[in-house]
Amino acid sequence: MTAPLLTHPRLRALAPDPPAVVRVRNLTTAAPLCRAGRDAWGRYGKPQPCRFSAEVAFHDGFAAAASHDRLGAETVHYGTLSKAVLRSVARFEEEEEAAEREQEGKEVGRESSLRDVLGRVWFDLTGLRLLGEESASTTTGEGQGGGAFLDRSKVRLLSVTVALPKASLLGNEVSLTSSAVFDSAGRVEGWAIALEVSRLKVPTLVGVNANERLAKQFVVATATVEKFTRAEDVYTDIERDIVQAMEKSSFETLEALGAHLTETVLSSGRRENDWLVCIRMEKPTAVPMADCPIVEVRATQESISRQKDAGTS
Repeated sequence: MTAPLLTHPRLRALAPDPPAVVRVRNLTTAAPLCRAGRDAWGRYGKPQPCRFSAEVAFHDGFAAAASHDRLGAETVHYGTLSKAVLRSVARFEEEEEAAEREQEGKEVGRESSLRDVLGRVWFDLTGLRLLGEESASTTTGEGQGGGAFLDRSKVRLLSVTVALPKASLLGNEVSLTSSAVFDSAGRVEGWAIALEVSRLKVPTLVGVNANERLAKQFVVATATVEKFTRAEDVYTDIERDIVQAMEKSSFETLEALGAHLTETVLSSGRRENDWLVCIRMEKPTAVPMADCPIVEVRATQESISRQKDAGTS
């Protein structure tokens, strides 16, 4: 049976309070430029910086490590995990180079998406495809007979993120995160995948006060698309749609602006029916004694339709 596709908050609710977690954050590769994904202008095939993060939560605590100050079979060393990710990325780059040589001289070039490199890392760590599909790899870990790097029967939750810090014109970065929860037999109980365009800084006319109607102020918006199963890279299109909507808007409240932005993303031709879009907005100049007020709006196509029906009834 196929494991259900969930949002990340619902997925993590399946594995609350894991007894032990190992994380590696913002790991950069030895070759700092990656071929995957589009650049900030939407062009494929332009190498750019790439970072990886991984979180491994276990079914059991660090018994051996805690009692004897040594690593046991119930955990994985963060250094070994980092090396496994780096090897996987290097393998991806080798495959891309080989594919480019095969396609040399052809009119249509190869377009490697952000999902491609994430899928390569995910497969090497788990022996599974991104959608949770089984492969020929076993559930045993690298030190226990070969196959996938991780022993999935030991892992309660795995989350892997690939981020492109130069793939956004007005934001901090673009990232794609895949996560899954496993049972004690290593089977997938649920999985999640989300695209995020973080911290777009856009001059926007918004506010209820008279002075706020006189000029635009910066609003910092982060867009997260849960259940993002598309193989194509559309983050530059999503960024463009959000920026244009914010530049043209004149709402008085962030709440109304957020509802407008979720509908903008969900009404585009790029959306999928299962998408849940979260727009988080910060208005740094609004409250002098605070860093910023923050408003979040979440919506699906179904919830927007219900809201419109309720408004017309």
